[in-house]
Amino acid sequence: MCSAWLGHKNAPFSGRGSRNAAEDLGPNILQLNTEGLTENKISVIEQLADKNKAFIFVLQETHSTIADKLVIPNFSLGGSILSRNHGLATFVHERLEWSLVDQSAKQSKTEWLCVDVAGCKIINVYKSPRSRFTPTAIPTFPHPSLYVGDFNCQQLNWGYNQTSPVGESLDSWATSNNLGLLYNPKKTATFFSRRWNVGTSPDLAFASFGQDSRLPDRGVLGKFPRSQHRPSLITPPRLKVPAHSDPVKRWNFRKANCKHFCLLTGGSVERLPPSDPPDIERAHQDFCESLLSAAKQCIPCGRRKNYVSCWDKECETLYRSFTRAPVGTDSDRAASSLLSLLQKKKRERWKEAVNSINFSHSSRKAWRTINKLTGRSGRSSRLCHVSTNSIAPQLVKNGAHRTGERVSTRFFNKQLSDLWKIPSPEGHSISEPFVPEELAAALRRMKPGKSPGLDSIFPEFILHAGSALKSWFCDFLTSCMRSQNSKDLEKSTNSCDP
Repeated sequence: MCSAWLGHKNAPFSGRGSRNAAEDLGPNILQLNTEGLTENKISVIEQLADKNKAFIFVLQETHSTIADKLVIPNFSLGGSILSRNHGLATFVHERLEWSLVDQSAKQSKTEWLCVDVAGCKIINVYKSPRSRFTPTAIPTFPHPSLYVGDFNCQQLNWGYNQTSPVGESLDSWATSNNLGLLYNPKKTATFFSRRWNVGTSPDLAFASFGQDSRLPDRGVLGKFPRSQHRPSLITPPRLKVPAHSDPVKRWNFRKANCKHFCLLTGGSVERLPPSDPPDIERAHQDFCESLLSAAKQCIPCGRRKNYVSCWDKECETLYRSFTRAPVGTDSDRAASSLLSLLQKKKRERWKEAVNSINFSHSSRKAWRTINKLTGRSGRSSRLCHVSTNSIAPQLVKNGAHRTGERVSTRFFNKQLSDLWKIPSPEGHSISEPFVPEELAAALRRMKPGKSPGLDSIFPEFILHAGSALKSWFCDFLTSCMRSQNSKDLEKSTNSCDP
């Protein structure tokens, strides 16, 4: 690993991606009683969301009293109820439009919060086992609405051996409000008690009926580490979900082999044409091919849909062993190994991030790290209410420069051509050729993570290339400048601007 390649905002993978679109499909909703939400559990939730295409998280028993700790990458906190003993949190993907409708009072025995996501009301509910359920505990919302959470009510309709008064009240409330129960007796129970060695289903979901709508689908996933509850996956119809971007390959600069890359690029100069070639475009193409050929051998390049921090093949192996292990000692041991490994990797990544704080180039990443260290939260992300159709005409308008008069344009070009032909005084900076030191200084002044041009050459490729290749490139730029062909070169590249 080469630390000099780090510093990209898209690290470890960097590259161009395609824009996200929206499809008229229902996004999957992941419901889970976490029994205490931690950073390691958040990583597991991210992995589950990636596999099951979940865009909304409905979590109960977060046991969190600080809202700043309720953070999941690429998701916005739609609403939360802070509590040391219970607590709720609803996360919505940043590409979906949402708004917080209402939530329960602080002293309410039945906690709930309602978030409107693309026109559908999603109500996150948690009722403690010892509290009672009353018909007025949860307000009713118009169709379409979805009530999801841990109700802790016993009823024959959802798999219990008996019906308690609280379960009867919940069933009557759902019937009177025209709500359908999302329950399949053939599915696995959502809760497995280690004390009684019995599986039950306190985690429930109710959906409102419509004239021309069908009930959402609901399934139960596998075990979750350090929680007796199993995640539930709900797919409501007719909601907009962000479509995944095209699988574009990206470079993993974090795992780049700098020494080997420098050797390969330095030895490729022998296969390049002279620095003042007759065909500039062909010479530039050969230069780019030599850089890309060395990069393919020294820098991993692959596709990844979503990035989960510190989750690698070792974590995936431990997670599979945990899901396959029977409930008991083996399952607890696998869960402890998985969470311990995630904690170790995050601690190492955090030390690396703190040691790499640097204000010389860009202070944005440094201040973001300092804010995390001090506990200060940044600005909350807000949805942009300006449509893309109104932005596009403005971009076209900004790019439409006025064309000057032909006479003045010809006069300016003639004066510029005569100026290049005038011999410059000795020692003047304009007459001096480019040198590798100037090239490196120009590249270092650029912000890390800049997108490449049409030639797909990152500035880091040239910055970490061999000295012989840098010298050839400087002579090549000098030749282009003196032959006044730099404009033709700019059409195919924007790797650097020395």
